[in-house]
Amino acid sequence: MRKLSALILALSATMLFSCGGKGDNPTPANDNAASWKLGDYSYVKGGSSQSSQTNDGKTITAIVVSTSGDGGNYGAFSGSAVTITFYSNLGEGTYTLGTTEAMVSNPGTKIINIDCTIGTAVNTGAVLYDSPSGGTAEVTKDSNGKFHVTVTTPVTLTKKISTGGGIPAAKDSYQFTLKNAN
Repeated sequence: MRKLSALILALSATMLFSCGGKGDNPTPANDNAASWKLGDYSYVKGGSSQSSQTNDGKTITAIVVSTSGDGGNYGAFSGSAVTITFYSNLGEGTYTLGTTEAMVSNPGTKIINIDCTIGTAVNTGAVLYDSPSGGTAEVTKDSNGKFHVTVTTPVTLTKKISTGGGIPAAKDSYQFTLKNAN
């Protein structure tokens, strides 16, 4: 299980650092563009990446979606990235939000982990919020084989890690929704 947890973290970290950034060109706005809301802050996809790794017949897919440019121009809350991991070999449908540990411990159950980092467009600190157990996400797959994740009913994400001093005004938890992350 430790090996699988390390694999998930490595996939997520690699994808987080490979997409997004101040120099990226934003994706043209459209109704199907990925977007998410953490508390009062709304973010729009500027870039994304998606990869899968199969081990012992189980396929873990990681999706990272991030803002670009000023990331919403919200001061210390500017910029955001969403990281999603799940066993995609379980197919499309409704997944229950849970921790990475719960997902890895139950590879035959549709559990999805969603993290949201805020403060990625500034150098004053950032905060990572994690999905505890509870709430659901819808997973679909398009004709190109790309997965899309949506959280329509708000779920609570809780503060997990602060880096670079964090964001002093950041709350311990926020309501979160997600549209068409891919």
